[in-house]
Amino acid sequence: MEKQQQIQIQFKLNDVRQVQFVTLCNEWPKGEMQVGNQINFSSDTQQRLVRCLLNIEYKQNDITQMMLSVETVFEFSRESWSSMYDLNGDQWILPVGLVHHLTDVTIGAARGILAARTGDAGFPRAILPLVNPQQFMRDPLRFPRIVPARPDAEQPDTQA
Repeated sequence: MEKQQQIQIQFKLNDVRQVQFVTLCNEWPKGEMQVGNQINFSSDTQQRLVRCLLNIEYKQNDITQMMLSVETVFEFSRESWSSMYDLNGDQWILPVGLVHHLTDVTIGAARGILAARTGDAGFPRAILPLVNPQQFMRDPLRFPRIVPARPDAEQPDTQA
């Protein structure tokens, strides 16, 4: 039986940002609300950064009542980032377990921001239902290597 090599991936949470908070109602609606969310990832491979953006939308009768967007930024150590690079595919591959963890951290940050912001808006505390990233994220994340343009490269002449 082949032994699987375990790699300890080191990273830190660099930033948590409230990108958007919008309430479209004067008072908190009575009755049940539908809560939708969307999670997107992006990276800056040169800086070894991964961003996770969580968008949450509260609706009642298909009418948006409130929206919140939260972004977390994670920075990876040089060794860890290098260990996730796939030479054959010319891309970085983040294991699905790590992706679940980054998502959990982002959801936790959103819960705290949501509690603070709804209180500031004079609404009862809005609750973000439990979300299990394993139910909708089943594959590793892949970020292709993008070669930046050389600053010393000749630029086309744009003067007439």
